[in-house]
Amino acid sequence: MRDVRQIIAENLIELRKVNKLTQLELAEKLNYSDKAISKWERGESLPDVEILCQIAELYGVTLDYLVTKDHEEATIEYKISKERANVNKTIITWLSVFSAVLLVVLSYILVLTIAKVNLWILYVWMIPLCSTLLLIFNCIWGNRKYRYIILSILMWSMLASFALQFMKYNIWLIFTLGAPGQVIILLIFQLGRIKTNSHKKLTKEENEKDSD
Repeated sequence: MRDVRQIIAENLIELRKVNKLTQLELAEKLNYSDKAISKWERGESLPDVEILCQIAELYGVTLDYLVTKDHEEATIEYKISKERANVNKTIITWLSVFSAVLLVVLSYILVLTIAKVNLWILYVWMIPLCSTLLLIFNCIWGNRKYRYIILSILMWSMLASFALQFMKYNIWLIFTLGAPGQVIILLIFQLGRIKTNSHKKLTKEENEKDSD
C-alpha cells in the first residue's frame, strides 16, 4: 500500500507542476482542502477513486497513469501535448482579441463610408472591449498573476471611454473613481497573495516536521 501511495504521490506532484498549479489552486479546482492535497503528495493518504477520476479528467490522463510508474515516454508525450494545448489557448485568446479589433475597424470604415460620420470613439471603446476578452480567457485558462494588470487596464480604459464619449458634459471628475477602484483591485489580489503565501509557509512547516 505504501508503494502505491508513493507512486500516486509522485505522479500527482509531477502533473501539478507540469500544469503550473499550486496546491491551493488544485484544491480549489477539486473543492478539497489544500491540506488534503499536501497529504496526498507526501504519500500520507490516498484520494478515493472518485477523486482520482476527477484528477485524471482534470489533467487529461488515464486513471492507470496515476497509479503506475516508469511511464517516462508517456510523460514526455504528455508534456508535449500540454505545451501544444497552451500554445493553442494563447492563439485562440489573441485570435479573439484581434477579431474584435477587426470588427471595430470594419465598423468604423462602414459608418465613415456610408453615413459619412467619423465615429473615432469606436477606437476608444475598443480598448475596454479587448481587455474584457482578455479577462474572460484569463479566468478560463490564464495565469492569475496577469489578472491584476488586465483588470486595471479595463477599469481605466472604461473611465477614459466614458469621459471621452460624454466629454461635452465635462465629466472628467469620473477619473477620481479610478483611485479607490485601483485600491480595491490591489487589496483583492493582496488577499489572494497572503492566502497563497500562508499556505506555502504551512506546507513548508509540515514538511520540516515530517523530516524531523
